[in-house]
Amino acid sequence: MEIPAPTHEPGEMQRTMECEELIHPLIDTIVTAAVASGWALDEALLAVEEAVKDIRTAKPAG
Repeated sequence: MEIPAPTHEPGEMQRTMECEELIHPLIDTIVTAAVASGWALDEALLAVEEAVKDIRTAKPAG
């Protein structure tokens, strides 16, 4: 997977929005695949939220 480098300077609101626009489809693909496999949408979204929390606190998955 390749994500383009930012085109805005750190601290600019557009930079955060640009990153969100690039990452959103990837997260959507993951959630859609989980739902298609039988997980409830809320379960898949909660799993993504928990994964983000783990990454923020540098906790390993599992």
